[in-house]
Amino acid sequence: MYKQTDPNIKTIRFPITADSKLQKLAEKTGLTKIEFFIAMVDYFYKSKKDPRDLNDELLKKELVKRTDRVIAFIKVMEDDLLMPLITSTGRISNSQEQIVNYFNKHIIAHNKEQKEAYAKQQSALNSVQGSIKSIETAQYTKDLTKRKCLEILDYYIQHRENMNMMTKQTDKDSLIQNVRQQMKNL
Repeated sequence: MYKQTDPNIKTIRFPITADSKLQKLAEKTGLTKIEFFIAMVDYFYKSKKDPRDLNDELLKKELVKRTDRVIAFIKVMEDDLLMPLITSTGRISNSQEQIVNYFNKHIIAHNKEQKEAYAKQQSALNSVQGSIKSIETAQYTKDLTKRKCLEILDYYIQHRENMNMMTKQTDKDSLIQNVRQQMKNL
């Protein structure tokens, strides 16, 4: 047992049951009864707990108070930061939706109209191109026919001038027949 040699050490009287509990607690922690008692006094002094309060009501009250402060802080942050953020996000979403609706309504419709107009223009251009080709073909055919007619006429004039009063009627008929046949062949 610990001998009192220092006059600053005080003695405390307590029941034997408390002493046996104190001995068990001290042995669990590896301290002597006096070291455990000193540590126990320091603990209660620093924590400001009431050792009679077995349920730690002060601790519970302090925890509840701190929890309430944290919750209040979170609510303030929610009101100051999250709600404006949610509101602005909603506005941005609405703006984007309006842009998409406008795009779908006007731009896509305009693109469809342009596509239809281009298709009509292409069809008209194809029609004009076909007409131009047929006009060119007709013009070529007309020019060719004129040229051949002129050749036939020149042939007829040349042979007619070669004829005189003495030319036989059969030669004249043959010339006329030849010219008529050439005209039919055109």
